[in-house]
Amino acid sequence: MITSFTIGASHTVNRGNYESTRIEATLTVEVPEGDSYEILSDKAQTELRKLLEETWRRQSDAGKR
Repeated sequence: MITSFTIGASHTVNRGNYESTRIEATLTVEVPEGDSYEILSDKAQTELRKLLEETWRRQSDAGKR
């Protein structure tokens, strides 16, 4: 039985001029007894993608200032 899992993702963007930006995120999820690992895994992946997109957007906006 899976009681917890960790997933991670990263995204590297070439900013030109030999520069790149890498954003990484990791989530650890506890799986309560009776809950489905598959459902929680899907939800965690969705949240992780949103987190990466939001972080990238904020970082890009900060770079424009």
